[in-house]
Amino acid sequence: MIRQDTEIVRELSKKLVEIAGSPENEVRRRRWADHNDLISNEHTLLWVCPDDDGGWQELVPPETLKCSDPELRELEVRLRRYLYQAEHFPDDFAFEPWVYWTVPGEYTGYTYGDPNQKSAWGIPIHAPQVGKNAYHLDAFIQEEEDFEPLLQHEVDFIEDTGELHRVRDKLKEALGGIIDVRFQVPYIVLVQSLLIELVHLRGLENLMYDLYDIPDLLQETLHHMAVSKAALLKKLEREHRLYDNRSNVYTGSGSLGYTNAPRKADEDVLLRDMWGFADAQEFSEVSAEMFESFALENQKIGLNLFGRACYGCCEPLDDKFDAVFRHLGAVRRLSVSPWCSIETAAEKIGRKAIYSWKPNPSLICTGFDEGEVTDLLKRVRDATKENFLEIILKDIRTCANTPVHLSRFITLVRNVFGE
Repeated sequence: MIRQDTEIVRELSKKLVEIAGSPENEVRRRRWADHNDLISNEHTLLWVCPDDDGGWQELVPPETLKCSDPELRELEVRLRRYLYQAEHFPDDFAFEPWVYWTVPGEYTGYTYGDPNQKSAWGIPIHAPQVGKNAYHLDAFIQEEEDFEPLLQHEVDFIEDTGELHRVRDKLKEALGGIIDVRFQVPYIVLVQSLLIELVHLRGLENLMYDLYDIPDLLQETLHHMAVSKAALLKKLEREHRLYDNRSNVYTGSGSLGYTNAPRKADEDVLLRDMWGFADAQEFSEVSAEMFESFALENQKIGLNLFGRACYGCCEPLDDKFDAVFRHLGAVRRLSVSPWCSIETAAEKIGRKAIYSWKPNPSLICTGFDEGEVTDLLKRVRDATKENFLEIILKDIRTCANTPVHLSRFITLVRNVFGE
């Protein structure tokens, strides 16, 4: 291990510890906990969340990193992003004296965003690169008989224990006890959406036809995936491989997971302690009846195992909120995307769950119209006076190589909502 690399990450870690221990940060933790427990809607909580492979690449460019070791370089970038957030974005993000790291291993379902995966749900796959940061996917399930390997496959996450111990020891040594590294199973292992995995194997157009042409087979497939993923959740619980995500862990389709419940050591975490997540972006244009029958009826099998559930991402849910509440007894956070009606969502969600508003990131991507943003914020404010409102500005693929638009957005939110 290069001494210079160690010195870099330790100095950055000391700064993170200072921020995490500040009185202001403790106030943020308490506000998120009361918000998530539906205790108080006194404060509108705000988080500006650039994409790791988008906006953050502009704000903390790879060429500014100083560590030469690949893993310590990854640690460095995570620390620098935390510090950048603290310095430039006076939102409500809360900091902790640790960083998160993904447990190495193989998820045998479909891991979206991984062009190197060779098989998913028992089906061989490949993803030829078609650009610098893009790859192409075929429809690997072409005929009805091609569903059979999926229907026979029981999904699993096979941990690489040796690699886990190596990485853990290396990072622990580099950090010298200043902060901790908390390992988590890959996010997709816990996500109960189902559709996002199937669509990468079948293709979206084919999936739409399947709703009419082979509804029984499609239902059988989604049900099998749901039961198999729920069994994996229970296995992870039995084997003490879950983690407590009731802190500043990215929760649902964007938020923080703090609650007033005591935090647990990972070996004690149960599914009922955790936040779960599902969405149905692929069914944006599907009827409420088909959404309920094919998506929710299956997603709830795993999602209702969690103590708290988040639902939705970028899809409009205007005519689907009622079904979500009927099927998900533990739903606590609902995503209100730019394609939702602000007013309809406010009425349907009420005080039964958190109104997680996701502004359109195009508002800040290449310019900033202060009047337009102000008018939109006022509309949201007026519609959500009785809701538990949070504003999550995410999916920021570009911020025009400047933090200025993001900072101005935060200022306008504070002004409009009187924070």
